[in-house]
Amino acid sequence: MEGVKVEEEEYWHSETVDKVLELQESKKDGLTHQEAQKRLEVYGKNEMTPPPKIGFLMKLFLQINNILIYILIAAAIVSGVLKEYAEVALIVGVVVLNVTIGMIQEGKAEKAAEAIKGMLSAKATVIRDGQPTEVPASDVVPGDVVSIKAGDAVPADLRMFETSNLKILEAMLTGESNPISKHTHEISGGKTVALGDRKNMAFSATTVQAGQGKGIVVGTGDAAEIGKISSMVSEQESVKTNLMIQLEIFGRWVSLFVFVIAAVTFTLAKVMAEESVGTAFQSAVSIAVAIIPEGLPAVVTISLALAMQLLANQNAIVKQLPAVETLGSVTVICSDKTGTLTKNEMTVQRVQTTEAQYPVKGVGYSPELGTIVDPNSGEELAAEHKGRVKQMFEGVVLCNDSGLNVDSINGRMTYIPVGYPTEVALLTLGMKLGIPDLHIFKKAHPRVAAVPFASEHKFMCCVHATSTDPNAPLVLHVKGAPDRILPRCKNQVCEDDVNRTQPLVTKFWEDRAADMSSEGLRCLAVARADWDRSKVSDEMDADILLKAPEPFLTLIGLVAILDPPREAAIEACGVAKTAGIQVKMITGDHPQTAAAIAKQLGIFPPNLPSTEVKTFTGPQLDAMSEEEMDKIVLGCNVFARASPENKIQIVKSLQRVGQTCSMTGDGVNDAPALKAANIGVAMGITGTDVSKEAAKMVLADDNFATIVRAVREGRRVWDNLVKILLYNMPVNFAQGLSVFFAYVLRLETVPLTAIQVLYVNMITSVTMGLMLAMEPAEDSIMERPPRRKGKRLFGRMVAWHCLFVSACIVTCVLANFDIEMRRHEETGVGRRAGEVLMTTRVKKARAAAFNMLVFGEIAYAINCRYLRSTSIRMEIITGNKWCWISILITAVLQVFLTYTPGVNSFFSNEAIDGIAWLRILGMMIAIFLFVELEKAIGPKYLMPLIRQMGLCQPSAGGTDMSEDEREHFRFLATSASTIGMPIRRSRSLSRSESRDNFPHGTSQPVSHGPPPRRSTSRGSSFDHFPFGISHDHAKREAAYDRV
Repeated sequence: MEGVKVEEEEYWHSETVDKVLELQESKKDGLTHQEAQKRLEVYGKNEMTPPPKIGFLMKLFLQINNILIYILIAAAIVSGVLKEYAEVALIVGVVVLNVTIGMIQEGKAEKAAEAIKGMLSAKATVIRDGQPTEVPASDVVPGDVVSIKAGDAVPADLRMFETSNLKILEAMLTGESNPISKHTHEISGGKTVALGDRKNMAFSATTVQAGQGKGIVVGTGDAAEIGKISSMVSEQESVKTNLMIQLEIFGRWVSLFVFVIAAVTFTLAKVMAEESVGTAFQSAVSIAVAIIPEGLPAVVTISLALAMQLLANQNAIVKQLPAVETLGSVTVICSDKTGTLTKNEMTVQRVQTTEAQYPVKGVGYSPELGTIVDPNSGEELAAEHKGRVKQMFEGVVLCNDSGLNVDSINGRMTYIPVGYPTEVALLTLGMKLGIPDLHIFKKAHPRVAAVPFASEHKFMCCVHATSTDPNAPLVLHVKGAPDRILPRCKNQVCEDDVNRTQPLVTKFWEDRAADMSSEGLRCLAVARADWDRSKVSDEMDADILLKAPEPFLTLIGLVAILDPPREAAIEACGVAKTAGIQVKMITGDHPQTAAAIAKQLGIFPPNLPSTEVKTFTGPQLDAMSEEEMDKIVLGCNVFARASPENKIQIVKSLQRVGQTCSMTGDGVNDAPALKAANIGVAMGITGTDVSKEAAKMVLADDNFATIVRAVREGRRVWDNLVKILLYNMPVNFAQGLSVFFAYVLRLETVPLTAIQVLYVNMITSVTMGLMLAMEPAEDSIMERPPRRKGKRLFGRMVAWHCLFVSACIVTCVLANFDIEMRRHEETGVGRRAGEVLMTTRVKKARAAAFNMLVFGEIAYAINCRYLRSTSIRMEIITGNKWCWISILITAVLQVFLTYTPGVNSFFSNEAIDGIAWLRILGMMIAIFLFVELEKAIGPKYLMPLIRQMGLCQPSAGGTDMSEDEREHFRFLATSASTIGMPIRRSRSLSRSESRDNFPHGTSQPVSHGPPPRRSTSRGSSFDHFPFGISHDHAKREAAYDRV
């Protein structure tokens, strides 16, 4: 088993081939069959360890182990005690619906490792007993010698010892968009060398693009790089969303409050009303039913499901319901570059000649989307001038082995690349210059001979005839690295006329190439020369240039290529910045390339000098401790040469310093970080199955801008959830307190029955709640900073409104009940609250109270449509059509329940007269106006007064609290409950850590980050204003920021 240790710890790229063979106890002609069988028994199959499976019952328990489900079950039990079996069936149906949705939406979350296994090669060619042998890839063992060729999937991690023009596409593993040319020389640096720079290695599951080679197996199964990623995916725990945490805390507080009120009611009914134990218990249960928001879980679930459907229509597919809300709290978006922020379509950006540097418009492989531009006028180059440039650069089309096919999809011309992205970009340039048909153009200039590109000499050259005439003159076309082409050039084209030349000015071209390379552009030099037919032969190779007695080429110019950012991504980055969200690029590319893209995206200021561009590379991050990482993670927005481990390192560091982190990506290398992030976002088109399974959201259109739209929707969902809670809790409290105060005030009987309360909870509250769930986003939703991490649903504003609105509604309900009881005097003395009198007088009074409750809810629902401003506006009529539909449905149902014979009796109602209706409508308007008045003066006058009176002190966690006091507060917030599971708390930041993590004067915006000394404990509700928010802004938002 010692070999296993070597396999895991050795940095094979830094060893010589002989040393690798020695360590693996192998040789270049491979293992024997017997030795391979022994190693297979020792190391096991070349397969990754599958993640542990979760059984159906455990999955079911995990879905049920939710405080909202417990509340529903409690409500069903209570309804059963009251013998309201129809309501029991309804509530059980809601529980089954919630659990079923959860099982469907989240049941596929652990398939990432399985998706990786599907990417591995099925067969492999190994050298056994000195002979090539095809074996199942799962039988490959360390020490095997494997032969690979173009089109093969690499079966294991290989240290190459023989290569011939070998190029491997590693984008899914390293993020590098171009195929990597491989060699056999050792690379010093050990662990500090990024995966993308280990060019003597071939990694499992990558694809051979060209050439062939042989290598010795140094990593199989879990020990291969892709196996390490699989292990990391399985090890990452899914992050619990803030909504789930807040609903758990909310459920605990509600359950505690219900228990206390029910106990007090039982005591009052038994002692003051002198009821029997059974009747007193039934009264206590009635209040519990009234206060427990049975409809809230259904409204929350349906609200999230509606948002999921809306996002799906906008190409954002959310896999987990609570993830919809998490989108709205994102403070940092960590994005992979290739294929996410960029199109993953190499594009020529500039063309440099002796006369000028010409910008090339258009992104991607579609030539009709762009053209070459006059740098002076900014307009398309004049036709005559463009024709001369086309003649100069026709070599980039002829000296090219790739293709650009055209297809019509849904009536739209689509260009499909075939071959190397860099060469396809050159073909697109040719079409932009005016070559209408590449195939016809190449046939008109037949190829006579060619020397393919190789990493050793870094150029490609082809000999083409100028026409189809057998005796037509020949031209040698060359393209390649400037440092290889310039020394072999004698002249340069002048005045943009291929027929006019002048002596080469080497310094000019070196400076231009250096300038463009410093901007992250990949430069190619293009040259040509007349060629004698006598020099053409099948044995032509790179020596025609390398061993030429003197320079003879004529330099045409330089072509600068880049995988450009998506235009929509540029706009989306700007919107994210306005919304206070940082965008961080994490890529396997070189720092210069990443910085250039970052400037175009607006992540860096476009005019920022190169000396001030702050980037960190993967090896630099590897050398950092967690504390060092936490200090730099907010101040750096570009991480280059990043490995999969680095991506997780960055995500977890951001989470440690209090950020809500989104990670986007499409490759296998992104999967562990996608799962570790608060909201992982995978690409639907270019993304691998691995990334899609690990993510919580998939972009069907691979458009970074869709993320910003999803964030906006997430903020709208949170706002609407606050509105729903702000609506539900006062209404539920009003129902319960109406019954409670009937005992306190010693009324003849209770104003509301259990069936009326359940109807309001399950029908009226759900209808009004769904109306609020459909509220459109407020205008400034993407102009305010992200909400604080751990921001509470049940905060000061909800608590205050529970008191204020409940008092208003309870007063109106009890007033209507008492007035109707007095208007319809009956002979005889009625019994007290616990013993229900089913007389006409009581039914009329209950009908008035019941309708007052419902229409008071309607008025308050209109108040809740705008949290931060008045609801008295024109938009209240036109902004949400579902508002008036819901009100109409609710009002019609109330009339039906009040006046329909038989139905009204079932609901303990009786028809009421016009006077009662006028009183109800008048009180309804009064409730609306009182709440609007409170919204106008409450934040400025009432809330400070309440704090001064000590009724609503600032949240725990202030600087004056001891650690014991804070721990006590956390206990109350997380454990004070009669039902539910305890929550494990995460580590809190110390004061010194907080000061280090949030330095004043940082150049990066941190206004959305957590303030110092703020605990990350789930139960915590510490409230401080974050850095970067002005005092005026803080005061204005204070009353609403405690939700």
